[in-house]
Amino acid sequence: MKKAFIITGIIMVSTLSAFAADVMYSNIFINKFIHCLPAAGTATKTDEDGNIINIQRGLHGWKNGVCRYSETVTSNDTTKTYNCNLSREQVNALASAMKADPTDEGIAKQTWDKFKKIPEVCTETGSAE
Repeated sequence: MKKAFIITGIIMVSTLSAFAADVMYSNIFINKFIHCLPAAGTATKTDEDGNIINIQRGLHGWKNGVCRYSETVTSNDTTKTYNCNLSREQVNALASAMKADPTDEGIAKQTWDKFKKIPEVCTETGSAE
């Protein structure tokens, strides 16, 4: 009986751990993002190799019909900064992806990666520390 109780407890804890993913996009952030309201925030996540990734985000409001967004990603000895000018359609696509994938593991990551590769949308600067 005691072994069954311990085994059940271990299974419950490991199941809870499997579903405890880091939320990268809170509802508050997504709502500010949808309206491109000036805001700043930070997030931390761990990549598949166990490296800690620190992310600083900034929403800078609408200017000339685009939502200005910046993001600095720091991991180990590398820092990358993205400055993006997002159209209303791009903001909507990203907001939908963030709502569907607040952990940034699937569609949100794919959508961000797509826009970050378009030079007219996002510019990237980087450095090794």
